[in-house]
Amino acid sequence: MTGWLIDIIPQECPSDVMDAPEAYRAAWKRHVGKVSPGDGDPEDWREKAARLEAATRILPDPHVRVAGRPYNDPDPMTLAHYGVVGIRPYMDQLTWPASNVDRWDLIPALRPFLGRDARSAPCDGDAVDAAVRGMLDRHPGAGAVAKFMFREKRLPLAFIDPDGTFEQSDEYGGKPERIPFAAWRWAGYDLALFEGEPDAALVQQRVRMRYEYRVQVIGGKPVCGAGCVERHTPADNTGDRYDPRMEETRNSGRIESHPDIARLYEAFAHEAAHAIRGEVEGPYVMDLYLDDAGQPHVIELNPQSNSGLYALDMDALLTVIGNNPEQFMPNPAGVVLPDCLGVREEDSI
Repeated sequence: MTGWLIDIIPQECPSDVMDAPEAYRAAWKRHVGKVSPGDGDPEDWREKAARLEAATRILPDPHVRVAGRPYNDPDPMTLAHYGVVGIRPYMDQLTWPASNVDRWDLIPALRPFLGRDARSAPCDGDAVDAAVRGMLDRHPGAGAVAKFMFREKRLPLAFIDPDGTFEQSDEYGGKPERIPFAAWRWAGYDLALFEGEPDAALVQQRVRMRYEYRVQVIGGKPVCGAGCVERHTPADNTGDRYDPRMEETRNSGRIESHPDIARLYEAFAHEAAHAIRGEVEGPYVMDLYLDDAGQPHVIELNPQSNSGLYALDMDALLTVIGNNPEQFMPNPAGVVLPDCLGVREEDSI
C-alpha cells in the first residue's frame, strides 16, 4: 500500500471560520494550528481545509507536511503526493511527473473540442499581429483573444474587438483606454525576453462562453465536477458528483441549478478525455462551456494540483486519487520546471 504526503500552505483563518464545517476546523486544528477568526480569504481557506480534511480521511497512510515547518515523517520520495505546490517548490515536488496539459493548445486531438478557431504564433510581434488580423478577417464581427502560453499568467488576456482595438491598462494606475491592438503594446518586454520561442502566443476566435464548468480527470477518466462559481467551495457541494449549480455569465452572481447541463458536461468530458488520452500526461482539470447553440466545448486544460475546487465532491475525487497513486508519485529521473505544475500566485510561499 502506498502512503501519501499531503502538502498544506498555512494561512490565517477567515472572519467566519466558525461557520465552516466542523470537520474542516478539526482537521486544521490537528495538523496546522489554532482555529480562530482572522483576516484570511474565506474561499481560499475553505479549499485548503477541504483538501486537508478529505485527504487525511480518505487517502491511506497520510502524512501532512505544512510549508515552512519541520517535516520528520517518511522520505517524500517514497510517498505519493497530494496538495498544492508553492511558488518555491520542494525538491520532491520538482520531480513529479511532468504534465503537458498547460500546453493544451499543442494537443491536436483536442482541437475539434474547442468550438472556436485557434492559431498559435511564435514570440514575434509581427507574427502575433498577423495572427490577430487573420482571425479578425476569418470571423468578422467576432473579435479575437490573445493569450501568452509560454509562461502561464505572465500576461493578461488581450480581448480584441472586431474593429481591432483592445483595452490597455496604464501600468502607472491611470484609466485604461481602448487603442489599436499591436503585440508590442500587449506583450512589451516579453516579446524580447522570449524572442524566437515557437507557439508562445495563442490567438483565438472570441466566443461567448456560458455556464463555465470544471471537471476533474484522473487516470484519463472524468471523476467529478462543479460549476466555476467563485464563492462556492467543497463545503457547498450538494452531494452530487457533478454539482448542478453554475452561472450563465461567470461572476454575475446569478447562480442557477442545471442538472441537465451537468449531465451533458459529464458525457462530453468522457468523450473529450477519451479522445486525448494518448496525448495527455498526468491528472488534470478540463474547463468547459456552452456556446449559444447549447453545444459543450473545452475552454482549456490545467494541471490538477493547484486548480480551484469550487463546489466539488471531495469524497469522489479523493477516492479515485487514492486508487491511482502512480499518477502522483515523484520520479527521481524526471526533473521538471515549477511552472509545469500550475502554480497560482495566491498559493505561493
